[in-house]
Amino acid sequence: MIARGLALLLLLAPCPVAAQDSPREADIVVTAKGQSLDPATVTRQAREVTRETDLRDEPLPRFDGFACPGVIGLSQDYAEMLVGRIRMVAEELHVPLAPNGDCHPNIFVSFTEDGRADMAAIQKKTHLLSDVLDVRERQELLDEPGPVRALSVVETRMQNGAAMPRRKNLTDIPTGTMEGGQSLISTATERHITQVVVLIDRSHAAGKTLHQLADYAVMRVFARTRDTRGGDAPVSILGLFDENATPPDGMTAFDRAYLAALYEGSSHAKGIAKIMRVSRKLEKMKTTDEE
Repeated sequence: MIARGLALLLLLAPCPVAAQDSPREADIVVTAKGQSLDPATVTRQAREVTRETDLRDEPLPRFDGFACPGVIGLSQDYAEMLVGRIRMVAEELHVPLAPNGDCHPNIFVSFTEDGRADMAAIQKKTHLLSDVLDVRERQELLDEPGPVRALSVVETRMQNGAAMPRRKNLTDIPTGTMEGGQSLISTATERHITQVVVLIDRSHAAGKTLHQLADYAVMRVFARTRDTRGGDAPVSILGLFDENATPPDGMTAFDRAYLAALYEGSSHAKGIAKIMRVSRKLEKMKTTDEE
């Protein structure tokens, strides 16, 4: 069912972006300008951009399988550049990569006329959202008026690698058997992002640089994050579509610290430990830059 739902994207694929609407090229700029380094502030900001809610008892999902990114709705040249950027960051995070040009995509970044309508069509034809999301997040994806929708398929596995079955209802709770288990700093399970769909409305992509769009996609693909808005938000490419702010030119120091904290160390560490590590990563980056 999941594979069928993602394959439906090929049927919903928009035409290539017209020349006047195509994203502009620009150099990648990583900046910490205006970013607070106060540990409490950074931890709060990292928590706010994280979609997960049960950070003290569950690990954060991350992409640990072979990544195969694909792009829909851009010209071939632009699509290859965006895919190249995603693959480059995957290498930095030590995410294994499937052979370029010879794999079936499990990461889709689609530039579409109406992502909200496309997501509704996927749900209507496949019930994919019902299979992989809870009611709250499903309704958020279907009803959110914003220009971007990011759907991550997450598989829960025990520490021995065995997959946990998905919950079918509110009474039959999935169970698994293994040696070892949860501790004060780790959980008995790991959560793996196995497939991702990012739908971006083309009307809002117009005027953005290709590097901005690529780096934004990176932050939505390799972590379950949400867009930033407001004056208390971190300096992040996740604010790319905030109409009341000037977005950065690419991934920022906060973004890199967030991903570094997520992908460093054990995949079954509790989520709160990863969140609290972001401030230390950010401070270390600042120290390294000053040397």
